[in-house]
Amino acid sequence: MSDLKQLSGLQLIVVFISAMIGVGIIIMPRSLADAVDAPDLWLSIIWGFLLIGLFSMIIVQLVSRYPGQTFFEISTIITGKYIGFLLNVCYILYTLIVSAYILRVTSGIIKNHLLDTTPLSVVIGGFLIVSTYLITNGAGDIVRFFQLYFPVMMFMFIALCLLSLKDVDINNLRPVFGEGIMPTFQGIKITFFSFLGFEFLLIFSKVLGKRSPNKLRAGMWISLGLTAIIYIVFHALSLGILGLEELKQITFPTVEMAKSIEFQGFFFERFEILFLVGWLITAFTSFSAYYYAMWTGVRQTFRTKSKLFVWMVAAFIFGAALYPTGMTEVFQYSRLINYASAIAIILFPALLLLISLIRRQSYAK
Repeated sequence: MSDLKQLSGLQLIVVFISAMIGVGIIIMPRSLADAVDAPDLWLSIIWGFLLIGLFSMIIVQLVSRYPGQTFFEISTIITGKYIGFLLNVCYILYTLIVSAYILRVTSGIIKNHLLDTTPLSVVIGGFLIVSTYLITNGAGDIVRFFQLYFPVMMFMFIALCLLSLKDVDINNLRPVFGEGIMPTFQGIKITFFSFLGFEFLLIFSKVLGKRSPNKLRAGMWISLGLTAIIYIVFHALSLGILGLEELKQITFPTVEMAKSIEFQGFFFERFEILFLVGWLITAFTSFSAYYYAMWTGVRQTFRTKSKLFVWMVAAFIFGAALYPTGMTEVFQYSRLINYASAIAIILFPALLLLISLIRRQSYAK
């Protein structure tokens, strides 16, 4: 089991950002361009950031009333054994479909751009086995892994931004508010869910120690704010380089942006390869966070400590990831994931907090 006793403020921010930035940075530009259909689509990210920030305060308030308890323990304390069990199973299913979605999209990109002759099941299986090794070592190793590779992720993102600046056409970013502010609100349904990962406060609350609610709120807003800035920069670059109409046609605009960068005469002439390697770390951390949440839920709900059960969890994720027949079908499932996310990250925490407030129940000292 992990030797991690308490997350520091910096570790908390690294965990949140690593969990939030996953496949969204690759696929969101196209979805957002379709939804907003205007050059100022990046404003939707700001609206989504503000909205998700407000909802995240519900989770902060909930975990502050039950220090050292995860969602799976809090639900049982507040609603009782049977309803708590039902809520836990629903939350486990939520983590299952999100982790399977991340795994399938990531594996699809690996197969299309790096390992085109390798069977998809092998790519998915390899990714899953490496992540299984990580999560079975506990929260301490997961956090240390996130900390170790966070600078690498940031370096790749900053390098892509700097190398792409020369190709940006500022005219593609104008006008701002050309069609009013209302079209930018259309994108909230996309950007809101691009911040998924902040709900891991419900899982890592076990190692928060006696951190005050104000510090938790500050950590959450900083994590969401930095993630929003990264999203805005990438969307502005994608739009500035590709233009709105092309952005709506390309499945993975960020990868296409990286493709346009070449180092003539160097060992690695294509920056795309380096970027994908860096991005894979991001996708891996995001996937591992959901995988760990599911594994934690299974352990605490079914009261088992056997690591053999992790392979059962892995088998479920493997089967769910392979279920869609193609990427088009995978993207069609994103609407289902949005509905499930709304229930898991908004309805459940809000309901539990409301019952807790009515009962005046709190374990905080």
